[in-house]
Amino acid sequence: MKKLLNKIPGVLATKELLVRAYYTVLFWEPVWWYVVNRRRRMLFQAAGVTLDAVQQRVVRDLEKNGIAFVHIDELFPGRNLLPKLQKYARELRAVATTHDRKKFLLELFEASPVFDFSQPFVQFVLNERILAVVSSYLKLAPRFYAYTLNVTLPVGEDAARVQSQRWHRDPEDKKLCKVFLYLNDVDHGRGPFTYVLGSQYGGKWRGPFPQHPPHGFYPPEGAVEKMIPAGDIREATAPAGTIIFCDTSGIHRGGYARAGERIMFTGGFITDASSWYPSYRFPDGSHAGRRGESPLVRAALMGKFRNSASPRY
Repeated sequence: MKKLLNKIPGVLATKELLVRAYYTVLFWEPVWWYVVNRRRRMLFQAAGVTLDAVQQRVVRDLEKNGIAFVHIDELFPGRNLLPKLQKYARELRAVATTHDRKKFLLELFEASPVFDFSQPFVQFVLNERILAVVSSYLKLAPRFYAYTLNVTLPVGEDAARVQSQRWHRDPEDKKLCKVFLYLNDVDHGRGPFTYVLGSQYGGKWRGPFPQHPPHGFYPPEGAVEKMIPAGDIREATAPAGTIIFCDTSGIHRGGYARAGERIMFTGGFITDASSWYPSYRFPDGSHAGRRGESPLVRAALMGKFRNSASPRY
């Protein structure tokens, strides 16, 4: 019966209107902030997060532009983390598979990886210094929902941009934060991440091409360049080890590699307003962090989980 009803145009239209109405209320600032995310605001306050000068600069840039850059050696001085992460990625390259939908990507992790605290990239993205920046930007204890490690393959000079290679806003939340780490040098020909400065929640370019929760938005081809001044578009060419903190509810694109590959880790953080389930799974079915983990780590692993190992996206 459900499949039959879904074939009736009037039913589909009504369903879409109800979904839109639900998310309009859910993402209305007083509801999103004071009601839905009340617990995570309290967890952030209880954590007593403090920032050093480097972290403060990153948060300021995030708040102003929706994007911030810092080298891994600057955020983690004396740790020499990059060679270890690069070595781990090289070892996974031998068993990489093509992304189901994005054929220009090789996935070095499973689509729904088994969460493992000992995995180097998990240790990186759930480090207190990363979480302090993300939580200070969101002003709440964030929910960790996804992590990937991908190789972007070159598509040649004449290929059309497809999927996330095009300008878009992510659908997960009205305000979120993703953490990207370049594992190789990324120049103009290697698909650099590119962002419209100030297109994040609260920014000057928030209005154009808005999200339609629970969906993102892909502007028509050429519309962003026509409206947004070139000075407000940042192409993130950068050396290996560059960490990019970004609110991807803002307008962005990337992965359009023409002359060489890009190797990049991504970790994603959202709030309790998001309907997205984590794409990873725990080996024992537990949803809680280990005893002794910090309050922000425990909060990051709290939230809704699917019983299925299938990712949401």
